[in-house]
Amino acid sequence: MVRTCPSCNEPDNGAEFCLSCQQPMPRDLPDTPGMVEIQNLEQLPAVKAGFFRRFAAFVIDWLFLSVLADILRFAYSFGNDARSGTMQIDIVMVFSSALFLLYFTLFTGDGGQTLGKMLTGVRVQRLDGSDVGYGRALLRSLGYTVSAFFMTFLGFLWALWDKEKQAWHDKIAGTIVIRV
Repeated sequence: MVRTCPSCNEPDNGAEFCLSCQQPMPRDLPDTPGMVEIQNLEQLPAVKAGFFRRFAAFVIDWLFLSVLADILRFAYSFGNDARSGTMQIDIVMVFSSALFLLYFTLFTGDGGQTLGKMLTGVRVQRLDGSDVGYGRALLRSLGYTVSAFFMTFLGFLWALWDKEKQAWHDKIAGTIVIRV
């Protein structure tokens, strides 16, 4: 028998706050109302990752990509014997964009986790629970530009108040981010 949250009926899991709706979990839950019988853990619904856990994962990924891009930019400028500040901005932008797109597409397409998602314990999956795959991961990665929406990041913030905790790029690709 597993206790459920009185607000949203998600499994209790012993946390102080409901992992789904973020409401405080009363510790004196009655034994009968809201109790459900679960034979195995596969019957438990996936717990959607909250905004702040997703944000932390993205920050980790961004820092990793920034360091990697800086190392490769230095190697490029060193190899071309260019003076500081003389490298063409077009090459840097194309390289950084390609690195970003490849990183998020390859890691999300193969297992649903980037380095940041692995460290924060979240994973991307399709709405039906299956793996994302490379095509959908590419669509989701391209959707980041829509979520950035003229540098307002409104599409990313959308996960704060969306019932399914989906950002715009999740809605475009038909994905959700769950806790693992």
